[in-house]
Amino acid sequence: MNRERFRFFRVMLHESDLLVGVPHNCSLQGIEKCIEHELIRLRQILLEYSKKEPRFLVSLDPIHGKQGAEEIQTMLLCGKKTGTGPMASVAGLFAQEVGKRLVKDYGLNEVVVENGGDLYLQNDSSLLSVIHAGTSSLSDKMAFVLPEGKWGICTSSGTMGHSFSQGKADAVTVISSSAPLADAWATAIANQVHKAADMDGVLESVAGKPDILGCAVIVDNQVGIRGKLEVKLLTSKE
Repeated sequence: MNRERFRFFRVMLHESDLLVGVPHNCSLQGIEKCIEHELIRLRQILLEYSKKEPRFLVSLDPIHGKQGAEEIQTMLLCGKKTGTGPMASVAGLFAQEVGKRLVKDYGLNEVVVENGGDLYLQNDSSLLSVIHAGTSSLSDKMAFVLPEGKWGICTSSGTMGHSFSQGKADAVTVISSSAPLADAWATAIANQVHKAADMDGVLESVAGKPDILGCAVIVDNQVGIRGKLEVKLLTSKE
């Protein structure tokens, strides 16, 4: 985390454990309550919808659910685009909605919200997004270069963390303009990678997807990268 650029604090509520970064000149007065209110709002939307559509919280496949709130429709669409269940996008959705709420309520020009390794980022100048892959020798050795913009940066792994994955990749990182979509794509791609030999075929299958601006797959000592974003090798000083 870039502590020279952001000041970080943690907010935990129910299942959510967020690490939030804001500019150093941002007032923190009331900001934790603002985040908690947004988390409560989002959680209530999901719980209420699940009463009408019980498969929503448990399905590993896309579902054609009943009409719901905008956030619900986003999750259903992410599932349809990626072939995953709607909850594959939930961490990215929560990170994005909290980030957007902070930008709106606090007039921020930059913000980063991390939710269990899935991030929403708004930046007004270039920065690096390091690719972390647990105990792999390639972990933290490369980074995507992100120009000014709004980004979803999400990672799925079959060897680290608590999230469910059907694959064995050390890390699949996807960058998109949408955090929930990046989250769902990371899950979908990671599910297909069981060994290093799977990487090329899987990456080629997603190389032309307009939603995927950057994708890195790490298995053991091997890495595959696709997308439009520049990737930089890191030195020990960075």
